[in-house]
Amino acid sequence: MAFLLQSAYFQIWSNQFTLRNSTKYKYISALKKFEVFLLQNGFEGELDFDRFHASREHPGRFLPIQRQVFDRFFKDLKQHEHMTNMNLAATITVMRCFFEFLYEADLIQQNPLIGYPRPKFESPIQNTALSKAECLALLQAALHRSPFYRQEFVFLWFMLITGLRLSEVRFLKRKRVQLDTRIVHVFDAQKTEKRPVALPQDLTVDLERYIQHPEYLKYANQGDEYLFHQQGKILTVDKIKRILSDLTHDAGLSRHIRPHDLRRTAGYLMQTGGMSIIDIQHQLRHKNVGTTLRYVPPLNDLTKILEDT
Repeated sequence: MAFLLQSAYFQIWSNQFTLRNSTKYKYISALKKFEVFLLQNGFEGELDFDRFHASREHPGRFLPIQRQVFDRFFKDLKQHEHMTNMNLAATITVMRCFFEFLYEADLIQQNPLIGYPRPKFESPIQNTALSKAECLALLQAALHRSPFYRQEFVFLWFMLITGLRLSEVRFLKRKRVQLDTRIVHVFDAQKTEKRPVALPQDLTVDLERYIQHPEYLKYANQGDEYLFHQQGKILTVDKIKRILSDLTHDAGLSRHIRPHDLRRTAGYLMQTGGMSIIDIQHQLRHKNVGTTLRYVPPLNDLTKILEDT
């Protein structure tokens, strides 16, 4: 008996839902679980969240649905469905949003889930690092696309080696890159410590070649220009995404590569190169080493992630 999913509450919410279908499915899945829970606990009659609890002492009197109902519902999910804290938190979020909508739409007189707490959990960072073979394929594709100016090649190599965030690389000025000492000074850091980043010798040589190219010098501005620019202007995020998409296609890779995947790859490459976790933390400029540990996989998983070609 699908009384909740056939109710006016659900129909009005469904008609005004504007997010992706996959997100809507998650809402419906959680609401179905709540519906089953209510049936298993003896729910009868017409669904009315404002007149949900009948009074035994005073026939004809009713109370709105109480918070304790949801306490039992979430406890049931935890015990009988063995739901993890992460999935339970997602379910609580869905229910909170659904009842908030009902309240804001004046479909219920009070919201029983205002401020309802979610269990704490550590969200794992999905491993999206590139293998060494994929890195080489991308670099070769970039070199083939522009064998002389090599902007895309140097940009990609720079991202894979330094582990900088995309926003930091986009806004990086040429004067912040000290080729003589092989140091990059990052002042516009986001969510990271403002520490210098080291460059290897071979990348430094290619950077020197790149900034001396006539195409680069057309837009040089005494070091105040962006290190990676598009005719003197900052590279847009959409432009970088298109570059990665084109390189992925040219390299014959089937996966989708996002800019932040390059930062994660940098951490993995550092570890396979023998760097300690503390050194990787400094290079990635994480405030806490715990964040670095979430970026870098356990050593026994590395052979599956980065295989030598």
